[in-house]
Amino acid sequence: MLHVVWFKRDLRVHDHAPLSAAAAAGPVLPLYVLEPQLWQQPDAADRHWAFVRESLIELDGALRQRGQPLCLVVDEMLPALQQLYTRYGAFRLWSHEETGNLWTYARDRAVGQWMRDHGLTWTELPQNGVVRRLRSRDGWALRWEARMAEPRARAPAALPPVVEAGALPADLRPPGLSLDEGCPHRQIGGRRAG
Repeated sequence: MLHVVWFKRDLRVHDHAPLSAAAAAGPVLPLYVLEPQLWQQPDAADRHWAFVRESLIELDGALRQRGQPLCLVVDEMLPALQQLYTRYGAFRLWSHEETGNLWTYARDRAVGQWMRDHGLTWTELPQNGVVRRLRSRDGWALRWEARMAEPRARAPAALPPVVEAGALPADLRPPGLSLDEGCPHRQIGGRRAG
């Protein structure tokens, strides 16, 4: 079975639990979906895209070194999932739990429903101290301490090729955003700069 790793805000191979777990389970297709509606949200800006773009370029390079480049799809998430399903049949989706805005929350609920409707498994792994789906905050601090003490996920040494992917386009950007973000002192994207 194909294991699709959906990269969202977590654009690195190191300490990426979904990538590590998926690589241990079988062939991996690393996926980033450039969702036009996400980039039309009021909290999106040119400089945010510049950071993400730099991070994607570095992520793609790290994945290529391991044998499988990043698969980039410019579309909304549900049509992207349908494209994968049409091309590969059943697959398992892996990602980090999202801690974004109301738009990403609604998108993730729709993704979960789409996956259930198609009889597919989506494994979301925690990435930070946010503990989702608590009925009560009692014991939250103990859960947080345990989560923060977990060992870092190891980056896979190799990813057998699943699909070929060309280089990321030099002018890649969401509709309505610019490559010239006009913010010369912003944070640079990528693990190396971090």
